[in-house]
Amino acid sequence: MYIQEKWSSKNSPPGTVVMPIMFHSISGDTSGSTISDSGFHALMQELIKTGFQTITTSQLADFLDSNVKIPARSVVLILDDRRPGTVALDFMPYLNDHKWTLTLAWPIGAGEDSTDKKPAVNVLPGEHFSSLWQQMEAYNATGRLDIQAHGVNHNIIMGPDSTDEFLHSELQGSIDAIRQHFNNAPIAIIWPGGGFTQRAAEIARPLGYRLGFTVNPRGPVMFNWVPLADKVQAERATWLAEGPVDDPLMVLPRYWDTDASAHIDEVIQVGQEAAAYAGKNKTVEMEYYNIACEAQYGPIP
Repeated sequence: MYIQEKWSSKNSPPGTVVMPIMFHSISGDTSGSTISDSGFHALMQELIKTGFQTITTSQLADFLDSNVKIPARSVVLILDDRRPGTVALDFMPYLNDHKWTLTLAWPIGAGEDSTDKKPAVNVLPGEHFSSLWQQMEAYNATGRLDIQAHGVNHNIIMGPDSTDEFLHSELQGSIDAIRQHFNNAPIAIIWPGGGFTQRAAEIARPLGYRLGFTVNPRGPVMFNWVPLADKVQAERATWLAEGPVDDPLMVLPRYWDTDASAHIDEVIQVGQEAAAYAGKNKTVEMEYYNIACEAQYGPIP
């Protein structure tokens, strides 16, 4: 099935690559997890220039599961936390101009406060909202947002000491609130604070979660290819090891917005090298499929 999904002309060709990028604050200067306004616009322009197109988490899940067709250079733009001003003032012009989507990692919390440094309400002329929920519901109605889970108690990570009851309440609570306000159930959990465990992933799966995102900028992802580490590396001591979770799609990497521009060429090169390697092995793989697989699975579309 892997060979069929890999080489079907209906699916994504080998070398199709996805670059998930994590955003927090956008402000005057770049520091910590805050990217400057100029740095943000430079990153957006570089993605446009190099031919990247956005996809949603649902598209990414279908691609990783069965190589469903997506743009050859895809990017998942993920904005963490409640930041309506950033959505409207910074992202929305790009979303509208290029028919892009923005994945919003939505922490439930009280639902009314915002950590956004941009104005929280009435950010554009003619807009008047009585609450943050109402404002984001209106933005979601544009069809440009892909709202996914970011926990309930946003500042409490889901770690090794978390009880099953806490993990379930965080994951189910996100589903309930997002379904109520945005009329869809999340299929991705953007792990709050970057914390994750095997048990958290095990509880998330039956609830309908198909993906999980870390804060580890370990690299891009491709069909049947997710970068992982089985133990913490000394030179990357703050990156949790994903391998022990034993579920690669629940521990996907994300580049930080503050240095994502420096990795765009690297991501493109990874895709090109993967395409070249696949091309060298295509004849052998097709011959094997014809001999060992076609009788059971049929010809490759």
